[in-house]
Amino acid sequence: MNIKEGATVTRKARITYLATTLSVFATGFIIYGWLGSLEPLINNNKIISFLCFGALGGFGFSILLSTVILVARFFAKKELWFKIIAALLWPITFAVSVYVGVFSYIPYQIYNIVKIIKDRPETD
Repeated sequence: MNIKEGATVTRKARITYLATTLSVFATGFIIYGWLGSLEPLINNNKIISFLCFGALGGFGFSILLSTVILVARFFAKKELWFKIIAALLWPITFAVSVYVGVFSYIPYQIYNIVKIIKDRPETD
């Protein structure tokens, strides 16, 4: 992945990011869906419990991983003085990182899918 100042994210990096976050979503969905359906809490229905708990687990872990990836990319491009200030103000840095990660998850996934499709090499 190219992390130079002003560099754009490559198609391969977008595919890697998307595959990684969706893999974590799938495993989180299955694990937490299974745990939620062991003793169904939602209307005593195993299927609804599986789907609801699976969505919570899948999105939760996938958003967490996405946040870590985006924050690491962001800070890799910054100067030392910025990193020092961010470290000194770590509660604010942490809160902003979490909010940005949570609120940008779905739009950034859609954006990556569109960019992957749009930037695909043309075959003639």
